[in-house]
Amino acid sequence: MAVHEVLPEEYDDLDQKLEKELPLSIHGLVHFRLMRRKHLLTEKMVLVDSWPDFSALLIVDRPTRETWISVGFCKGPKFASNLKTILQFASRETYRFLEIVGCSSDVMDALINFNQSANSCSFRRMRTDLLVYILPAGNTVPVTVPDGFKISELSGRHTEIVHKSWPFPSKEKWTNYQITHFPSVLIETEDERPVAWELQYEYGALGGLHVEPEYRRSKLGSIVTRTLAEKMTKDGQLVFAIVEESNPISMAFHEKNGFVRMPFKFSRIGFSLEAMEKKEM
Repeated sequence: MAVHEVLPEEYDDLDQKLEKELPLSIHGLVHFRLMRRKHLLTEKMVLVDSWPDFSALLIVDRPTRETWISVGFCKGPKFASNLKTILQFASRETYRFLEIVGCSSDVMDALINFNQSANSCSFRRMRTDLLVYILPAGNTVPVTVPDGFKISELSGRHTEIVHKSWPFPSKEKWTNYQITHFPSVLIETEDERPVAWELQYEYGALGGLHVEPEYRRSKLGSIVTRTLAEKMTKDGQLVFAIVEESNPISMAFHEKNGFVRMPFKFSRIGFSLEAMEKKEM
């Protein structure tokens, strides 16, 4: 199988084909459109298993950036071997270890089953499988900001406070990149003290929702999420979030705010080329 790098003149066709695969392709489609809108695809390789018809996709950073998170799509477990080939190709061209979001959990199971021994497996789950919540356009509800607060957006000067609230380990410059490149919503007091915020991750999903402890139970979380969703919808984006199944509070929060749970889960996949090469020796 020859891996194909999608060229700029093929982007319109790729967009249409990914849209036809919704909702399973939502990670790949939203990320692709966001990168294209922000003129950031020059920093990426967009790889598919064949062209013009494809079954697996990977959007991966070129080695000029210090990140390992890539976005993938695969039509189903019977095409997992095609995704594996793309990952091998991408890893040799970029990073020895890749972390991929956007593929369904049954695809992840198929990738793991390629290996006879779990101890030598070149694929691993980076986190528990994630529930997928999509916000239908008609469910975007306007909100009223309480007196004493104002809505703005995050900027570079908020990097430190946002980074400290981040629930997962990451580099501060990665947090700054998210804040300065992608949509966000910030609620401040009248004296400009940040009290609640959320942003759109580079890979497309809403996330990083944080409300300062003394302002919780004041519905600022719902206001932030609905305002950001409305902002993205007006920008022509599809709105979705990924939630850990072990987090019933987040599940209830998204459902209360109009999100609809999809009948599949996404896995966060870790792929090690080194582990694969050792296995093949």
